[in-house]
Amino acid sequence: MTARADGKPWTGRMRTAALMRGLVRPAEFSTWAGARRYHERHGRDRQVLEKLRASIPRDGIREPLLLGVRATDRLVFVFEGHHRAVIALELGVRSFPFQWFWDPDVKVVEHEPFPHHALGPGGQDWLCHQEARS
Repeated sequence: MTARADGKPWTGRMRTAALMRGLVRPAEFSTWAGARRYHERHGRDRQVLEKLRASIPRDGIREPLLLGVRATDRLVFVFEGHHRAVIALELGVRSFPFQWFWDPDVKVVEHEPFPHHALGPGGQDWLCHQEARS
């Protein structure tokens, strides 16, 4: 796999089970269950979850989750998209679209394929197909 020739950020798909297995962690919470509990307790967040519960079965996850890969230890985390991740887990969504960046360089979404080795041995097995983004 090579970088995108059109200059747009690389977008891929990852199996949602990578969230369940702890290979991709929430940035702001210690666990995905903790993220869900927090969002369910706060009005605005609860409303976002309710909208996603209705829209994801109908439309899928339309906006990619933004994953960070920490350069020092290859920890993979959700930087943006916690609500979508929580609902994907709840609904049993098989995979989700994502883009990624090297942490701490949050300013640059990568144009290169995701470094699947950051997910551990067999990391490529957690990835689905590459998507073109228009």
